[in-house]
Amino acid sequence: MKQVVDYVTATHGYSQRKACSLARQHRSTQRKPLRTDPLTELRQRMHEIVATRIRFGYRRVHIMLKREGWQVGKHIVYRLYREEGLCLRAKRPRRRKMAVHRQARCQPSGLNQAWSLE
Repeated sequence: MKQVVDYVTATHGYSQRKACSLARQHRSTQRKPLRTDPLTELRQRMHEIVATRIRFGYRRVHIMLKREGWQVGKHIVYRLYREEGLCLRAKRPRRRKMAVHRQARCQPSGLNQAWSLE
């Protein structure tokens, strides 16, 4: 949206206040530049590790990243691990049962479709 306000001020000669009111956005959005996420490469690498090593938790992913030369702390790895939805189930499977691989959780599409027994 910043490009719209810049275009209107440059081509039509409106003030920033008038251009923001025409674009229906607050003027404070024009003051700070957009910030890209500096951790996108780290997020991608975490996804690659988790895709190949299915049962790895955030601690093991942190060890793998340190071996590859990433300078990142365990708290940041934990936060990104949670944000990306890579979390494993907390409960371990019983003996003689196969470990369940990561599965996408089904989202209910209507009322009364999510039950605690499922």
